Amino acid sequence: MSTSSEHGRETTIVFDELKSLAERVFQRQRVPDGEARLVASVLIEANLRGHPSHGVIRVPKWADGLKAGAINARCAPSIIKETPSAAWMDGDLGLGPVVASIASKLAAQKARETGIGLVSVCRASHIAMLQYYTEALASEGLIGAVMTNTESGVAPYGGVDKILGTNPLSIAVPGRDGPIVLDMSTSHVARGKIVVAKSRGEEIPAGWAIDNEGRPTTDPDAALAGALLPVGGAKGSGLAIMVDLLAGALAGGAVGRKVRGTFHMDREATKGDLFVAIDPEAICGLEVFLDRVEDLKADIRSSRVAPGFNRILLPGEFEMECRQRYLREGVPITADLLEDLRRRADAIAA
Repeated sequence: MSTSSEHGRETTIVFDELKSLAERVFQRQRVPDGEARLVASVLIEANLRGHPSHGVIRVPKWADGLKAGAINARCAPSIIKETPSAAWMDGDLGLGPVVASIASKLAAQKARETGIGLVSVCRASHIAMLQYYTEALASEGLIGAVMTNTESGVAPYGGVDKILGTNPLSIAVPGRDGPIVLDMSTSHVARGKIVVAKSRGEEIPAGWAIDNEGRPTTDPDAALAGALLPVGGAKGSGLAIMVDLLAGALAGGAVGRKVRGTFHMDREATKGDLFVAIDPEAICGLEVFLDRVEDLKADIRSSRVAPGFNRILLPGEFEMECRQRYLREGVPITADLLEDLRRRADAIAA
């Protein structure tokens, strides 16, 4: 049961109800039940972890992509080329999480057999929150790395025009108390966070974006018409370029301005995805690796806390704490989006 926030712009909804709504939207578009369940689970994990920009806010666009035929509801991914440690996969324009799940499992299998597995994917739609896949690999005792390139929306360092995508990457390592998970866009923020701010009628912080004349802006509309900025200036810009090449070019997909289908979902996806799994057992040994992970964690935990901070968080800790809170208290969602999901879940088949 949902309850309105004091401003009436947001509500909270229990996890199971939100998951059911998202599943039904995809089922209405002829996505098989198991795959609809998987896609809904991946998206809602982003909401649970405090990243609504990659959560169910994307369901309507994905549903529109399915309806337009740009996304294949019943895909059959295939291997184009393969070696013992690497594969090139065609996603058959399938829903990203469906294809990504297959690719990450293949990378894990190859890592178990050869020490490292690499799967490059073309022709799959947006794969949503990357940490879903890297965390799954780390939970199996593997090191996981996933990256993808996206439609252009970011100005390269020193530029004004949208050339690069937000081009995110995630790396997760196993730990004795659970994985350590990094998940970041190479832009200062993901484009979806600008969209979320716009939907809430909020300004964005300075430093996130520029308008179409290259001037700093806190207006989400001006930011969307302009360009996002790379995180860390030249360093983030450099990372974005390399992700474009490793994810897009290596998969035989598009790069830069030619990438399509990650935001405008009614277009066939032209980007690429890269999945890497590494088995520590094949190198120093899993137990030795886990010992070193614990050594670094202990060093970080022992650090003095800087003024203005209460504690030092490891990558992924914020998300896990947020997840526990939202499972107890309900998942925040805008009222308009919730109404749209309910309408689509109940009426699309009509």
